[in-house]
Amino acid sequence: MPVIEYTEIQFNINTMVNLFDAFLGSTLNYACEIWGFSKNKNIERVHLKFCKLLLKVKSSTSNMAIYGELGRYPLYINRFGRIIKYWSKIHLSENLIVSKLYQAMLADCSNGALNWASRVKFILDTYGFSNVWHNPTSVDFFNFHNVFKKRAIEVFYHSWSNSISVSPSLRLYCYYKNTIAYENYLDFVPKKYRIPLSQLRLSSHALRIESGRYGNQRIDRHLRTCQLCSSTEIEDEYHCIIICPLYDSIRKKFIKPYYFV
Repeated sequence: MPVIEYTEIQFNINTMVNLFDAFLGSTLNYACEIWGFSKNKNIERVHLKFCKLLLKVKSSTSNMAIYGELGRYPLYINRFGRIIKYWSKIHLSENLIVSKLYQAMLADCSNGALNWASRVKFILDTYGFSNVWHNPTSVDFFNFHNVFKKRAIEVFYHSWSNSISVSPSLRLYCYYKNTIAYENYLDFVPKKYRIPLSQLRLSSHALRIESGRYGNQRIDRHLRTCQLCSSTEIEDEYHCIIICPLYDSIRKKFIKPYYFV
């Protein structure tokens, strides 16, 4: 009987992300045009857990850093965009039954009822499109969903930028990351180097600047000094890479002298 050999297929990070969107993401958001009006923390938890497993970082790693590193946005943005696209299609529909049902919902909405139409109105109001709800004849419904999604992304980006700038655990990250965009090193750096690089960039490491923030061993920031040398400096990324004498031979091998001399 012939022996069957199996070869493990290795996908790069970008491909894995695209596979998530094509299969798991589409399942999580199935028929969201009808129900997807909330940000749904449970669905987003699945999304973020996948991303963190992909990068091999701790579960406590900042969600905002994960979005930034992978160029991802919360799944609710796509759901909201699909809802508005569906709403636009209803306005463009020539189906008499669909039109009558929508008009009935509008009437109930005007009387204070909570229904699908009122939830659409709430989303439009939230993102500054109240005028679109009140004056639908002035809207290009063929393209409005793209305009809406762009606005939703801009709103999230401002929230992301603010969170990055004030997060204690991302004090280094905000210096070299100012936009939500996929990092090319994720696909071109070999895995054995990519994982520690991601962990270093996202502050998902065991240096005392991070380990001293959690659990029973939590200590004030100025006390998280390096235990491997006598410098009494805080053991952060800069100290580890540029200063700590323990790594001097590695430093001289891989970093040009003018960075640390």
